[in-house]
Amino acid sequence: MNWVRTLLDGTVLCLIFNMMIALLWIFIPGSFKNMLPAEIRKAAPPRRKKEVIILASVLYPLYILIFAYMIVSSHMAGVTGFANLFWTGYIEMMFINLGDFIGLDYWFRKVSLDKVMIPGTEHCKAWETKTWMLTFGIPEHLGLWPFVFCPLTGLIVAGVSKLIYGG
Repeated sequence: MNWVRTLLDGTVLCLIFNMMIALLWIFIPGSFKNMLPAEIRKAAPPRRKKEVIILASVLYPLYILIFAYMIVSSHMAGVTGFANLFWTGYIEMMFINLGDFIGLDYWFRKVSLDKVMIPGTEHCKAWETKTWMLTFGIPEHLGLWPFVFCPLTGLIVAGVSKLIYGG
């Protein structure tokens, strides 16, 4: 395993992913309705079809490019073996997770709340930092991501790498 490359790639992927999400969240906050706490989802107006299309047209290619980058970068760094490839993918996705947790869910949402708040949800207590973090941020980023999404990423990176590059 190439630790320096894994840490640098994780940092770069974290910055790219979280900056893209931050920009989307500012420009089309309503499109994130289904990714927000239940209280906000219930209070928010229905999403417009155009918002959903824009979000999907950015998120799907972004995830595909992230996975492709992880796979190619691991190969170019000389990472071999299923376990090493798995942990490389896991660690890089964990960087994205931590950036999302600290950067987006805590800091960005806190300083840009007026820009990312969906009109009609201003009265929701779920927007408050403490409520947000306890009911949404912590369970998602310390539970779901490390135990579901990051291992799944590691398996995809390792599996696809082995299929493409063999060995």
